[in-house]
Amino acid sequence: MAKKKRRGVKKRREARKKVSSGKKKEEMERGQVWSVDVLLALVIFISVILIFYTTMVVRHKPGIETLGDQAAELKIELEQNNELAFIREDVVDEERFNAFVNNVTQNYSAIKKKLGIKGDFCIFYEDAEGNIVVVSNNKTSIGNPEVYITDGTPCGSEVSIT
Repeated sequence: MAKKKRRGVKKRREARKKVSSGKKKEEMERGQVWSVDVLLALVIFISVILIFYTTMVVRHKPGIETLGDQAAELKIELEQNNELAFIREDVVDEERFNAFVNNVTQNYSAIKKKLGIKGDFCIFYEDAEGNIVVVSNNKTSIGNPEVYITDGTPCGSEVSIT
């Protein structure tokens, strides 16, 4: 009889093992479903961060870079535009420059369109030491007076020469 009891005990232990292994499988399946959800949430989270970062970077950069690009384009236009050009091989042609100054003071918005400038502009020259040079009729610059150059001086303001 002792043998029969041992067999019964073994069966119970085996049965318990099967039940517990079934529970482990269920737990594993639940764990896998949960990890897929976490992975999906992680992918969505990273995507949102990347989209936010790329849109913010694009909006942040254009300010200064665009101004630099427009300044370079303006210089090229003032050298190559047959109608408005007054710079030849980095030398200012005084007659054409005076005609340009008159055009800007009379037709600022028309000149701006012809030059392809989106914002306002102010043209001024500096000498080798960084001092602003008088360009025409005691004016330090030409362009929109709402644009300021060094120390808050409005563009196109007249200076007194002593």
